[in-house]
Amino acid sequence: MVRNALVGRYKRHAQIKLQEKANRYTNIVGVDAGSIGIKTFKSRWGSCSAKGRIDFNWKIVMAPNRIVDYVVVHELCHLKQHDHSPKFWKEVERVMPDYAECKEWLKVNAGRLEL
Repeated sequence: MVRNALVGRYKRHAQIKLQEKANRYTNIVGVDAGSIGIKTFKSRWGSCSAKGRIDFNWKIVMAPNRIVDYVVVHELCHLKQHDHSPKFWKEVERVMPDYAECKEWLKVNAGRLEL
């Protein structure tokens, strides 16, 4: 019961924080973000649908702020390039030159972002 209440609190916080970050980065990336949702994913931090809906894993808000920024930028860049091609990564790098460090941090520390 306590865990469910805590998860609910994190989800509400994630909705606000990730919407704010998406709003901040849309002009920089040069996209118009559609709706932003919060979900529980087992093995991903976000997803971008073909229709432009972006969903984030609520657990990402437990990561350092720069890592959260990276995940937001990553998903917003998918609105321009819907794959992980070199063109996609160049766009991520244009917005966030240190993205590789953030990506590596997630790879190493993902298991620690749990309740």
